Amino acid sequence: MKAGTLAREIAPGVHWLPVGRGLMRANVYLVESGDDWVLVDAATAGQAEVIARAAQELFGKACHPAAVLLTHDHPDHAGSARALAERWGVQIWVHPDELPLAIGGMRVFADYANPLDRWLILPLLGLSGERRQQATVTRASLRGMVHALDPRGKIPGLPDWELVPTPGHTPGHVAFSRPADGVLITGDAVVTLDLNSLRGLAKRRQCVSGPPWVATWSRRVAEKSIASVAALDPQVIAGGHGVPVAGEEAAAGLRALAAGSRMAKTRATERDSRGLTR
Repeated sequence: MKAGTLAREIAPGVHWLPVGRGLMRANVYLVESGDDWVLVDAATAGQAEVIARAAQELFGKACHPAAVLLTHDHPDHAGSARALAERWGVQIWVHPDELPLAIGGMRVFADYANPLDRWLILPLLGLSGERRQQATVTRASLRGMVHALDPRGKIPGLPDWELVPTPGHTPGHVAFSRPADGVLITGDAVVTLDLNSLRGLAKRRQCVSGPPWVATWSRRVAEKSIASVAALDPQVIAGGHGVPVAGEEAAAGLRALAAGSRMAKTRATERDSRGLTR
């Protein structure tokens, strides 16, 4: 597969397309269900042509998706969502708790901020002036095209899939599960690339891993979501970054990740009980 030109089928009807370069390289998925298909995640801004070309190669020039679904509204996963939704004449869908972030606004952005936002992005925006701040927020907004998914209802275009709330990386992060064969599209709740060490990033080390903590809204909540998806015992992990993994590599890697999160939490609790941390 040539990255960015042709999607690869990783499970029946689930096509993986890595898009972008460097730290902003992310995965999108073109998923078939019956006579329909949907796009899950939309990479960074400026990638609409690449994604649309891959869709055309798979489904034909006139075949548009039933919906654009977002696991979360970070710029490396939602950047081309508006351009693609306008091109195809379809709607964008997120979890209700993600909707305020998708619609946008400086106050909402501050409320949803992760460590990287607080340390770098917000201070830089503060230096840019109110006019430029507003322009930046407006460009990222999906207002008028984004809708809230029903957490207990059918997923638009994916009637044989289930919505799995996986908050933590963002407040309204979700995964998409196909119970029939254990395929799990995880966004950044679980990835298959080490994004939490300089060596891992430099070597693009492939492993089942948690989200990038520096860009995660709540690590405590994210670790609970790791445990919840591990309980699903998925047979395919299709993450937002890294090469999807299947079979025992997926199951064992996720079990180890969940166990590691539990051990870390237990150690922190023990330290706190001895009065060493607060």
